[in-house]
Amino acid sequence: MVKMPKSVETARLAFSRLSQQEQLMILGGIGAFVLLILLGLGWGVSGAISKAENRVKVLSGQLNEVIQLQGEYRVRAADKEKRMRELSKSRVLLVSEVEKMATTAGVEIGQLKPEESDPSAEGIVESRVDLRASNLSPDRLQEFLNLLEKAAGVVVVRRLKVSRPYRRDTLDVELTVTAYKRKES
Repeated sequence: MVKMPKSVETARLAFSRLSQQEQLMILGGIGAFVLLILLGLGWGVSGAISKAENRVKVLSGQLNEVIQLQGEYRVRAADKEKRMRELSKSRVLLVSEVEKMATTAGVEIGQLKPEESDPSAEGIVESRVDLRASNLSPDRLQEFLNLLEKAAGVVVVRRLKVSRPYRRDTLDVELTVTAYKRKES
């Protein structure tokens, strides 16, 4: 403890031996040094605040995106629930429905192969019919496809292959029609 006051006293004596101009230069230098340190600290704090503001801005953007996605999720969940209710009401007997539409459109079905899948985890059953028809005019094919499109329930044409035999004005068609319904528990 004695060393500290002695070193302060030594510095004070050395300072008093300097001329007034030298004393002002030392005080100015110390002031400039302190100002430089304060500016450095201010610049560092400013940078930290800027980084924090940018991080808050990024996180706010992400939060807004999550809120938007949550809204979209709710809309899709409601839409899924609506489709599940529609599937519960669907009583489509696909084979008879396809045969009836073909008769209405004047299409002669050459081959008809029905299949039905096992119920999914949600209880949805997929009924599928693969069919072939030959010698169709384009207008009969269009009418048949329009009837399939307007069918009751959820009916989808999964695969459609249209070929034109060599030098003929008719078409050959292979298509897969799928219907979905919910299996009753």
